[in-house]
Formats: sequence, C-alpha cells, structure tokens
Amino acid sequence: MKTKITLRTKITLIIAGLLALTGILYAATPTEFGSFTSSLVGVAATKSNLIVSEYCTQNIDTVDCLGNVSLLATIPSSVGPCAEKYLTIAPYQSATAGFTPRDIFVTQGAEVYKISGGVVTLFATISGAPADHTGITFDHVGTFGYNMIVTTSDPDNFTNGGKVYKIDGGGNPTLIADLSGTTQTVEGPAVAPTSFGTYAGQILVADELYQGFGAVHAIDSYGTVSYEVFDWYGAEAVVVIPSAQCALCSGGGAYFQAIEDLGAVYQYPMTDFTGLGGGILVTSEFGAGTTVITWNGGAYNGTSFDNIPGIFEGSSWADCDVPLPTPTATATATATATAAATATATATATFTPTATATASATATSTTTATPTPTPTISPTTLTAAPASGIYGGTVNLSATLTSSGSPVSGKTINFTLNGNPVGSATTNGNGVATKTGVSLSGIYPGFYPSGVGASFAGDSSYSASSGTVSLTVTYGTCIGTDPGGVILPPINSDGSSVYRRQGGSTIPVKFTVCDANGNPIFDPNAVFPNGCCGSITVLTRMRGTVNNVNESGTNDIPDVAFHLVGNHWQFNLVTTNLDAGYTYTFQINLRLGAIQFTVAVK
Repeated sequence: MKTKITLRTKITLIIAGLLALTGILYAATPTEFGSFTSSLVGVAATKSNLIVSEYCTQNIDTVDCLGNVSLLATIPSSVGPCAEKYLTIAPYQSATAGFTPRDIFVTQGAEVYKISGGVVTLFATISGAPADHTGITFDHVGTFGYNMIVTTSDPDNFTNGGKVYKIDGGGNPTLIADLSGTTQTVEGPAVAPTSFGTYAGQILVADELYQGFGAVHAIDSYGTVSYEVFDWYGAEAVVVIPSAQCALCSGGGAYFQAIEDLGAVYQYPMTDFTGLGGGILVTSEFGAGTTVITWNGGAYNGTSFDNIPGIFEGSSWADCDVPLPTPTATATATATATAAATATATATATFTPTATATASATATSTTTATPTPTPTISPTTLTAAPASGIYGGTVNLSATLTSSGSPVSGKTINFTLNGNPVGSATTNGNGVATKTGVSLSGIYPGFYPSGVGASFAGDSSYSASSGTVSLTVTYGTCIGTDPGGVILPPINSDGSSVYRRQGGSTIPVKFTVCDANGNPIFDPNAVFPNGCCGSITVLTRMRGTVNNVNESGTNDIPDVAFHLVGNHWQFNLVTTNLDAGYTYTFQINLRLGAIQFTVAVK
C-alpha cells in the first residue's frame, strides 16, 4: 500500500513552561496502586479489573479492586530476556469487527496473543515486524471499522519499524500506513475522538525519536500521514481522555500509568481530568512527563500535566466501553412435598417371661487424662506510614499494629530504610510505634516505592506481620540569596529572556539545590539522575514572534554537561545550536523532580 504524505502548516501548541499564556496549571494527584516484584510495561483497565504485563518475564498479572496482584496468564515463546509487551481489552464496539468484548490482547514483537477465560492463544502474526516495541489499541470511534490498531517500532536496528496496521476479529492484518521511509519508531497509538478538531477520528501515533526530539503523527482513514502535528520530547504513547469517564471498581483510579524502572503502577482519580474530556494525553519515556492537549474549537492548547520521576511505559483508562462480566447463574433448590404413609395399629397378644435374678458386676473407676489446650495465635496486620524527609536530614517513621481491627500495644516494631535496619519502637495503646529522628545519611533525593519497611516478629499470642511503603527524600530550602530548584539569572524565570543567535555566544544556564541545612549540594550523585553531571533536554520548540533581544550571552566554552561553579551548577548552552525565531522550553532532570525554563532566540 502506498502512503500519501501531505504538506501542511504545523499546528503550534501553547505549551508552558509558558503557563502564563494559558493560565492553566494542572495539579494531578497520582497514588501508587498494587505491589509488584517486577518491572512493568503494559497496562489495560476496565471497570472491574486492571491487567499489567511484566517487562522481564512472560507473566500477565491481574489486579483486583483492593490492589491485590495475582497471575492471570503466561505468554509463550519469549523473544528475549526483557520485552515491551503492550495490552488492550476489546470494547463492545469491536464486536462489529468480529471480536469478543472483554478478550485481552498482548503484543510480543510480531505476535499478538489473545487471553480469553485465562487461556492464551496466538491471535495474529505481523510478517516482518521487529521483535519488540509493538503498540496496540482499539478503534472506539469507527473510522477504522472498530478494528484493532497495531504499530511497529524498531529503535534498535531502524529497519523494520514505522508501520501501522488494522487487524480484524479473524486475526488478519491490513497495512494502513507505512512511515518507515521517514521514521522507524512509532508506537502508543490511539484513535482521536470526533470532537478533536483537525485530527478527529484519525490515528495518532507517538514517535519518541523523531528528529532526535519526539513528536506525534496523525494518519487518516486513507493512510495519509501528517507528520509532527504535535511535539513532545520522547513521546511514548497517546491516550484519549474519554468524555464520559469511569473508575476501577466504582471508587478507584480512572487512569493508570506504568513506571517501568520503579516497578509500579500509579492511579489518577477522575477529578484530575475535570473539563479535559475529549482531549489527549501524550506521555514521555525520556523524563518529560505527560502533556495534555485539548481542542478549543479553533486551536489546540497544550500544557504539562504531571511528571512522576521514572520511565513512562503503558497507560490506560478504566475503559467504560468494556462490558462488565456476566454474572453466573446459581441453581436454587426447590422443596417438593412427598406424601407419607400412616400406620394403623393392630392389637396382638404378647407372652411375658418371668424374670431370673442375675449377679451384678461392680464398677471400677478409671482415670481419664485431661487434654492440654493449644494456645490460639491471633493474626496481625502491620501498616506502615509513607515517610518523607530532606536530604542530609532525618525522617520520622511510624507503623500501626492491629489484630482483627483492634490495636495491639506493647509490641516491638523493627524499621528499615531501603532494607537497612534503623532501629525499633514499641506500640502504644493505639497500636502505633513511632521512631523519630532517623538519619537519612547515604540516601540520595528521590522517590523509593518500598523505601520504608516495618516488621513485627510475632510472639506466643500474635502472628508475625510486615509491610513496606514509600520513602521520599526531597531537597531543602536554600539559606543563601539564590533560591533552590529554579532557574537562576541571567535567565529570567518568567520565560521572558531573549538571546541573539551568534557564533561563539553561549547562554549560562544556572541552578542550585540544597540539603536539610540549607547548604548547596556539591555531590553530583545527589543532584542528577545518573551521577555526574547531567544535561539539558529540549521539551518544546515553538516558532513564532520573538521579542527584541534583552539578554547578553557570554563567550564561555560550550558544555556537554553541568559543572560546579561556586555555589551553583552551570551549563554553557551554545546559541548556534538553536534556531533564530524560535522559543525553546528546556528541562533539567534532577534526581527528584526537574527544573523547566524558557528562552527565545532572535
């Protein structure tokens, strides 16, 4: 099939960084859901359950309403020690294309597996597809016949990726578009809703490596490709925000995001998406987080939505279009009356013999052993509280011990930080054990999903129990004149800086972060995600009117990494690597969080 490529005017997003342009700031409230022992990739959710795929095993897990994880199925024929296996669940609309709603589908390279009733079967094979990174979704709109949509990506060899297929209910693939002449790394597809402006009803695909940055492409029902309709650094997946939203188990999360390196799934409540129905989310695998893009009737608006530190992989809504399982009928016994015969007595003469005396035996007393009662061991539950402290400081730890819902007092609880013992405390009358002033020495800033551990060894009356929760180590408030965690002069923090593009000119990018005592942190391992010494990431590149130059560059040697200068970290950004007439939003990734700043070049 020949793919048509149209020339077009690129639609500019109002991305902020430039938050002042939109007046919108989204305060997402994700929480971790479930407890996993493996890195995770794929996620699919319904109103009744959550399905996830493990990165380095063949396991597909199911998570119930309470966050309990259990094995659902095992996919055969591993393509390597670790593989990105993505998931989708057939909605009710897919029955039109021959699918059975509620069936689960898993990609593994060129193969698509179906899980139905816990049984795994090979559903489809895409000839020539790469061995990893195959994306999957369903068309909920109808533009592509309510079929399954599959993408191929080849970031390793750049030879077999860049194709988009539809697959019908019989497992037959049909090529929709071939982008391989331009890009090899499309994944994370979604079909845009009918209210999504210019690209309504089209397939939107993420492309994490497009032109070394990342973008979203659009494909219409004729296979016509519009490249780079939206920019997003490291674009991993496109996810439609439903106009009518549902939650897992009528009170849980509405949207779920897998973070591969944390081995965690985060859930977001419906309240995080108020007023955003009909828009899309675009996630980043390279640390830029998630952007939300909406159509206001005349233009697309976009802004940063959320950024959990980590590697974003699969994501999913609790899909309202997947029907709930049909309840199984239970037979009820019905009593049937049975007639009973009534006997009639008849008089009969009976001979009565004469009694004969018989000697009586004398009873002898026998001692019987009294059994020793077995002591009853009551079950316990130990619930630790998430903890947070400042780098170089201390943290307070607590855990609550209960048995059948009642507090258990006077018991010793042992605490750990990242698996290392840090002391113990005794439960009070409310069952709460508190260990205060625990040193965070040697623990870098960051989010540790199971960083706090608490355990009760058990005794003759109560069983042992344990639990883990998250530990967050943050940066402190700086005591000097320079605030921490923000861009420092000469770049203006409000995004108004304009520099001239000229040979030999550099822009000094400066920041600092501080410890619990308010002192600047000089250890790069505590500042940057991968130790010495961090770099700058381009988030957005927007063409448009640029104000007059209001800043002067320097002539310092350009940098490839940050270096320590006095009490701050500095990166000399060369202006000739930037294009005149563009406004750039950059991001500095830290061990915890990130710093964004904006500069324009004229």
